[in-house]
Amino acid sequence: MSKTAWLVVDMTEDFVATNGALTCGQSGQAIVDPLVKSLTKARVQGDLIIFACDAHEPQDAEFRLWPPHCIKGTSGAMLYGAVKNFYDTYRSDSVFYLEKTRYDAFYETNLDDLLRSHAIKNVHIAGVCTSICCYATASGAYYRGYGVYLEPTLMADLTDKDHNYAIQHMRDVLKAQ
Repeated sequence: MSKTAWLVVDMTEDFVATNGALTCGQSGQAIVDPLVKSLTKARVQGDLIIFACDAHEPQDAEFRLWPPHCIKGTSGAMLYGAVKNFYDTYRSDSVFYLEKTRYDAFYETNLDDLLRSHAIKNVHIAGVCTSICCYATASGAYYRGYGVYLEPTLMADLTDKDHNYAIQHMRDVLKAQ
């Protein structure tokens, strides 16, 4: 088994669909097909794939900062398009779905335990939004000793400026490759 995992962050209807509650829109939609292609290759190589997605209760405190989004049981919390199709087709002991309630997918989840149980040493970060949840998850991985690999063409943000700044910051500060 590979020592590598893919952490695919927040590729949900509310973050990617045109009418999503907190969408990054076309920039998020543009990464879907290349992401699925990369995940297909990663799966064949034996990499662990984890879809780490927001899953909020209706009165979540985060809604004081952001509009309500990814509420458990709603269509907005579902994986988006071809990403959902990939997950539905391949979910197994090497393709997981992980609910998270904060930007960092490690925060109060079993992500670290899951990665360690598979002897993972390196994580590839992909998904949305680059400057928010992807950045926080990359930080969480760094602080736990994982090698962090960015997939900038497989990440999207609300603006190109935010995306580019976050990528550079992760490279400079987290020493992400």
